[in-house]
Amino acid sequence: MEPSVVVISNNNCLPVQDVTDDTPQKNVDIKVYKRRLWVLGLFSFSSMMSAMTFPQYVSMANINSCFYGVSSEAVDWTTLIILIVYLVFILPVSSLINYMDLRWTVICTGFWNAVGAATQFATLSPDSFPFVMVVSFFAALSNLFVLGVPPALAAKWFPSRELSRACSFGVFGNQLGVAIGFVFSPLIVPADCSRKDLISIGKRNVAYILTAVNLVVFILIVFTFQNAPKNPPSLAQAQKRKESSESHTQIIMNMLKNPNFILILIVYGLMVGSYYAIGTILNSLILYFFPHKEMQVGWMGLLFVVCGLVGSIIAGFTLDSTHKFKETSIAICCASLVTLIIFSGCLYVNHLWVQFITICLFGFCLTSFLPIGFEYGIEVTYPQSEAISACLLNASAMLFGIVLTEMLSHILENEGPLSSNAALTVTIFICCIITTFITRDYKRCKKNAEIKFISSQ
Repeated sequence: MEPSVVVISNNNCLPVQDVTDDTPQKNVDIKVYKRRLWVLGLFSFSSMMSAMTFPQYVSMANINSCFYGVSSEAVDWTTLIILIVYLVFILPVSSLINYMDLRWTVICTGFWNAVGAATQFATLSPDSFPFVMVVSFFAALSNLFVLGVPPALAAKWFPSRELSRACSFGVFGNQLGVAIGFVFSPLIVPADCSRKDLISIGKRNVAYILTAVNLVVFILIVFTFQNAPKNPPSLAQAQKRKESSESHTQIIMNMLKNPNFILILIVYGLMVGSYYAIGTILNSLILYFFPHKEMQVGWMGLLFVVCGLVGSIIAGFTLDSTHKFKETSIAICCASLVTLIIFSGCLYVNHLWVQFITICLFGFCLTSFLPIGFEYGIEVTYPQSEAISACLLNASAMLFGIVLTEMLSHILENEGPLSSNAALTVTIFICCIITTFITRDYKRCKKNAEIKFISSQ
């Protein structure tokens, strides 16, 4: 006998029917589990630990350059290698993820986090810079698995009314990790290159802390992280579970034939690539105007990302209530452009507190595009795989991140900050223009509305 038809949401039960066009109607149990909050929180924390390595060395670029006896460009490669590894390996790894479940994907993230943290014990001497690159390589492997998870996790565990905010909180962890990474090392590692013995002790303390935390998180993932709830959280997810899956290659080809997804790929790549580039060159940019302010630069990087976290969460709630993806994207791009111009102009004001305010405004706008881009990409490619859509978007961000980081670093070194900021301003202006051409045809929203309407009859 078929099970009774129930939707459980906030302890209220309503009779519904599952609706599909190509299969007979069947009863289906829809349930929203409280465990979803633990799953999201644990993943976000693991993602945070994965992202801490990104700014760990560039946030003290001048000190690490002196300690290891390498150029500042070599230190920049500790972030660039993360972008390059993602770009090179994302297609084979996304194919692997397509056949792995969510649980094993997150386990891989926790494993590489722990290995990378433990490897930092090999980076404590001035001649150990090659091991620093190995640490960055392990962080890159972790990012390969973690960055595409938020939209897939949201779809598997959260009801349709919470998708955007769940995705925002999933991205939140990674952004928070970048923010903490800006100040974590400067708080523990001395900024006096004449005392290399103290720098080595500080780096050892960093390695102890990161290794201990990552091992605990890895154990929690192995024993408590669940792939998917027994019952789907929404009718759309229930229907998607029944649909036959296409091959990984076919899904990618379908997405790349979608002109609106291509536009989103370009805009997401330029916006998030700008975020990566700013995070990499921020130390050199601010020290150009305010020498010997390494600690302040670390806090500035933290505020840049933290304000973006606030913007991301607000954007997620806005999308859940309005579903205005195009309007929200245009608003964020234009606001990022305006605040970048303000930040660039205020660099010439000889007051560091002014830079703190303007970098907060810029971060609030620019960083909040990360979850918006994920959700917009899913809307125009639905019902294709959320994880593959996210992986392609991240690949675009890594590609543009490498190009923009190299370009801005070169311009900053040879032409000065005015020219480098002008180049970044032009980049974000291009995003504003391209976003106006993206469709308002939101396929996932339409499907959810259609299913909700039919089930209410």
